Amino acid sequence: MQRPILALALAVPLLMLPTLVTAQVAGQLINRIPDITGRMTSDQQMSRFENEEQRRRLYPTVAEAEAQQRAERLKLAGQVAVLVEQYKCDEARAMAKAAGDRQMGLRIRGTCR
Repeated sequence: MQRPILALALAVPLLMLPTLVTAQVAGQLINRIPDITGRMTSDQQMSRFENEEQRRRLYPTVAEAEAQQRAERLKLAGQVAVLVEQYKCDEARAMAKAAGDRQMGLRIRGTCR
C-alpha cells in the first residue's frame, strides 16, 4: 500500500510541472506584450495627426486635385484672354503651351485667325 501512495506522491508534482511551466511562460509573455487598452498616448495621437496632415498636403483627394486644376485653368484662361484682347496671340499660345493646355492653344489659334 505504501508503494502506490509513494508513486502517487511522486507523480502529482510531475503532473503539475507542465502546468507550472506553462503559467511561468505565459506570465513572461504577458509581461512582454505592451498594454493594449485601445487608447493611444498623446505622443501617438500627435504623430498620427501630423502624419495625416502631411499625407493630405502631399496627396490631395481627387476632388481637391480637380478643384485646384480648375482654379489654375481659370487663372490661365484669364491671362490668355487679356493677351488675345491685346492682339498678342503668339504670346497667348506660348503661355497656353507652357502650361500644357493644348486645347486652349488650339482655341487661341482659331480665335486669332
